[in-house]
Amino acid sequence: MRNATLVTAVVLSAAQLIAHLSSADEVGMVRLAGTPEQIGTTWGKINKENITSDIERAYLKRAAAAGISKETLLKRSAISVRIIGEIAPHWLKEARAIARTVGVPEDLYLAYLDGIVRNRFLHEEPEECTSYAVFRDYARDGAIMFHKTRDNRNAPQAVYIVESSLEGINKFIAVSNATGLQGFSMMVNEKGLAGSSDYPANRKKDSSTLHLEPAPNKFRGIMSGLILRHIAERASNCSEALAIIKNCVAKGWYAGGNVGGSHWLLVDREGTILEVCNNPQHVVSKVHTQKAYLSRRNKSAAARRLREADRPIDFHLFHNVARDPSICFGSSISGMTVEIDPVHPELLTCAWISLPVRAVSFPLLMGQTGTPACLLNGEAYAAGRKTKGKTQRWEAVERSAHASKELLKKKVLAGVSAGHKDQAADILDQWSQTQAGLLLELMRELQ
Repeated sequence: MRNATLVTAVVLSAAQLIAHLSSADEVGMVRLAGTPEQIGTTWGKINKENITSDIERAYLKRAAAAGISKETLLKRSAISVRIIGEIAPHWLKEARAIARTVGVPEDLYLAYLDGIVRNRFLHEEPEECTSYAVFRDYARDGAIMFHKTRDNRNAPQAVYIVESSLEGINKFIAVSNATGLQGFSMMVNEKGLAGSSDYPANRKKDSSTLHLEPAPNKFRGIMSGLILRHIAERASNCSEALAIIKNCVAKGWYAGGNVGGSHWLLVDREGTILEVCNNPQHVVSKVHTQKAYLSRRNKSAAARRLREADRPIDFHLFHNVARDPSICFGSSISGMTVEIDPVHPELLTCAWISLPVRAVSFPLLMGQTGTPACLLNGEAYAAGRKTKGKTQRWEAVERSAHASKELLKKKVLAGVSAGHKDQAADILDQWSQTQAGLLLELMRELQ
């Protein structure tokens, strides 16, 4: 598509935009569904280069430079592997299938997935992250919204919809590095539960009133990213998520490295906003009902934009705050804004993913069965990092895309009412695929 056409498309009405979308280049759609082995094999094929590169560059070379042998790396991951075998053995099957597909030793890949988080094998600390929510009493039409910005090292980011064939495992949308599926930093599931984890409350003194009793640091066990996946797969609301965190701490499974603990923000389809903080020995929590809660930088310009809004907070204000310079940095490698649908969370909950946060957002709906391939393999992240578009341009694009999504919801709901719920997935897949093609091309045109 020519640049002039793309620039024009960003300011069209929703109906006109839908017409323009049909001329965008198609992107492939990938299903991460089925058995753990099937999901892992698909992931390994898509991200082979990302995985092998990161294992060598960010893990093995750094371990060797620090005098840490492969045998030591394997030994340090043994506790994590044992715990995973107890709470979610299908993760091990999935990870081993990834390793076999990529061509790396299975035990080494498992050790990498465990040790690379917070660089615990080197005892280094990453950047801090930001999550926020608005109490639905202050949101337009009582909307339930959640946001997480991930700040960390520059690494290809992946977005994915996972639908396991195993009984009792929730379908979910999540964001992580493109090198592994096991743990992630933000998610929303088909039950309408969204969540994130990052630094503990004692490092968020401007945002949290939670007091966590100190505990010795622990380096062997499972990190919050794995616990968040466990929550995504098993919990349906904030109360159940809190119970999972408490259980993991009580059994001595949680290991936070030299950061010590983790801080969580959870939002469910009832509109509950739950802040949780834990370390290896303690868990504390609080339900928030103030206008806006931010996990950090509580006095920032972004926070003031939400709190001082003289009208109900709509999606656009809520989402656009994420690009405010007071909370969006060069380290803000990915972001997820979620609109939780309280009536049909399994179909119409929508996650808007920015890779990185300053770039345009790709929408995914829970009722989809596939994920655009460019979101899975780091392609969208690479394009987003090179994009020179202005914030105002992305806001215009997203306003049109959001209007298109609202029309789409009406179409899907009409089909559901007419007894055609089985057709919803195809409609949602096609819409997401077309949106992804347009947005990816737009980012490339603006590099």
